Amino acid sequence: MIKQITVDELRPGMFIHKLEVWWIKDKRIRNQMLVTDPRQIAILRNEGIQRLWIDLNRSVQAPAKPSAAKEPVARTPFFQELDQAQQIFQQGKTQVMAMFNEARLGHRLNLAGTLDLVDEIAGSIRREPTALLSVARLKNHDDYTYLHSMAVCGLMITLGQQLGLDDKQVRRVGMGGLLHDVGKAAVPLEILNKPGKLSDEEFEVMRQHPVVGAQMLMEADADADLLDIALHHHEKYDGSGYPHRLKEEEISLYSRMATVCDVYDALTSTRVYRKGWTPAEAMHNMLNWRGHFDQQLLHIFVRAIGIYPVGSLVRLASGRVALVVKAGEQSLLKPVVHAFWSLHAQREVRPERVDLGDSFCTDSIVGAEESALWKNADLNRVWALAS
Repeated sequence: MIKQITVDELRPGMFIHKLEVWWIKDKRIRNQMLVTDPRQIAILRNEGIQRLWIDLNRSVQAPAKPSAAKEPVARTPFFQELDQAQQIFQQGKTQVMAMFNEARLGHRLNLAGTLDLVDEIAGSIRREPTALLSVARLKNHDDYTYLHSMAVCGLMITLGQQLGLDDKQVRRVGMGGLLHDVGKAAVPLEILNKPGKLSDEEFEVMRQHPVVGAQMLMEADADADLLDIALHHHEKYDGSGYPHRLKEEEISLYSRMATVCDVYDALTSTRVYRKGWTPAEAMHNMLNWRGHFDQQLLHIFVRAIGIYPVGSLVRLASGRVALVVKAGEQSLLKPVVHAFWSLHAQREVRPERVDLGDSFCTDSIVGAEESALWKNADLNRVWALAS
């Protein structure tokens, strides 16, 4: 018995009688064939096939009967943690802002409360490593100084875990990230928030913030590793950084980590004078800045964060927009994604899970997509519905 079905009804075990198209060149798809793999169905979708004929007598699975309306999609762990991460940033911003204001008034830093904030950030990363970092990329330029400190804290924790540091060390690098820019509290706001390029004199004032920050931390009886991160996070591996022009192993591991995390978050953040780069753009440029970073450490950071981080959006060669849901096991350039929008048809399509690293997959990423353009998309549904 021959029956016409939609491509969405096609399942492994069904026998394709006729496609009624002639343009498919892929040898894995043809008339008169048994579907044995979901990826064959993905190829048909990518080719724009909407309906086809199957032979029920030669199929080992019949089309499913229409199902009742689905229940509303529950929040997935990633999006649950995304909500929690937003709360951590909102509450933490108040705390960090108060710390900077106290320092700006010349008061001694009170570091006791910052440990709780570091632990909250670390807890979020343990529960779902990518959610908090996704929130960190969405900071606005008005809150940059404060949220940047929290973002670098999260990045330092993530990198520390990737390096295999123990829990105590991870907590220390997280604290160092949170406090690395505290010296900016002494920089006049007209320089700190200037929308254009700094003059030579203004830049010289800005260059003093590592020394000032280390002095503030010393007066607050902070440990030596925290002072070191504040003082040396602008040193460069080739010795061209400041304030002491240290090079290579003269720079401590914690400070080399802070250099990478600080620059990455700065590059991916939108400021009043420039639009932030996508993570892929930032990684590409950082990998090509010879002499700036410890290259071995930078490559470990790239593996920890991903070129296309989970939760980001990408454009596929097939003309679709997709949500990154899992890092690639074989290649950072080939994550697992859920494709949900057709750029050709300019409409939403049934979400499809695509493992770009699979040898059977014929699709690929052509570039990062601007997340702000898709703020009205129900990405939680996209995440949960793909099969």
